[in-house]
Amino acid sequence: MPRKLTGIIAELREKITGLVAQRDRAVQESERLREEVDTLRRQLSDTSRQLELARQEVDFLTVSHRLADSPDKLVAARRRVQRLIAKIDRCVSLLREDADIS
Repeated sequence: MPRKLTGIIAELREKITGLVAQRDRAVQESERLREEVDTLRRQLSDTSRQLELARQEVDFLTVSHRLADSPDKLVAARRRVQRLIAKIDRCVSLLREDADIS
C-alpha cells in the first residue's frame, strides 16, 4: 500500500507542476494581450483624431470650393473662411472668460 500512496503523491506533484506552469503561461499571455489592447486603443484614438481632422479639412475645402469658381477666388475664399473661424474662436474664448467671471 505505501507504494501506491507514494505513486499517487508523485502523480499529484506532476499534475500540480503542470497546472502551475499552465497558469504561469496563461498569466503571461493575459499580460501580453492587455498590453496589445492598450496599444490598439491608443492607435484607435490617434486614428479617430486623424479622421476627425480629415473630415474637418474636407468640410473646409467643400465650403471653399462652393464659395469660389476660380483658383484665385478659391485662395481668397479660404483666407476669408480662416479669418471667420479665427473670429469665432476668439468669440468663444471671450464667452468662456465671461462665464468664468460670472
